[in-house]
Amino acid sequence: MPWTILLFAAGSLAIPAPSILLVPPHPSSQEDPIYIMCMASRDFPGANFTLYHGGQVVQILQAPANQVGVMFNLSGGGSSNEGQGGTFRCQYGVIGEHSQAQLSDLSEPVHVTFPVPTWILALSLSLAGALLLLVVLVAVVMVIRKVKVTNLQKKRERESCWAQINFATTDMSFDNSLFAISMKNTSEEDMATLDAHSGSTVASGISGPRKRPTSTSSSPELPEFSTFRSPL
Repeated sequence: MPWTILLFAAGSLAIPAPSILLVPPHPSSQEDPIYIMCMASRDFPGANFTLYHGGQVVQILQAPANQVGVMFNLSGGGSSNEGQGGTFRCQYGVIGEHSQAQLSDLSEPVHVTFPVPTWILALSLSLAGALLLLVVLVAVVMVIRKVKVTNLQKKRERESCWAQINFATTDMSFDNSLFAISMKNTSEEDMATLDAHSGSTVASGISGPRKRPTSTSSSPELPEFSTFRSPL
């Protein structure tokens, strides 16, 4: 076989890593089968291939004597590692010198993913929309509450200012009232005093002319008349 001769000639040379490919149709769910092709170098037909999912062995296949690759079919109804998305690698081995098996390096990883189901996408969008709406409502409530608190604080400040102004006005009104009452009392007292003074003046003026001085020397004596005749 060519690969036996190559190994015999190359001795302990490393075997090249295989190539790996995800073959369509690509799976749309975990129930759909997964097809993965693994191919060795053209100088190594009929090699044994091993497929790994993560770090675990999934399947082992041997290529026909005239072929250098195999097709792995991972069904959704197989083992727990089959039909699952993730990272897959493959490796092949050949019989080398002295009938010793030689393994190649691991292939490059191939990633298998499944499209998100429509109902999950719709549910996710609904939850995202509900969460966004909730955040918006909370923000609106916080803004409204902040505005109300600000308005209430301004109202209290205005009421406090009005109370101070009214208190000062009340004090001024009270002082003015006291001043007006005091002025009124003073005016009444002055008027009473003036009336009393005027009354005393008038009384003195009236009583003055009525008092006349009497004198016996200055008044003439009236003659005395008698009907009786004096005796001769």
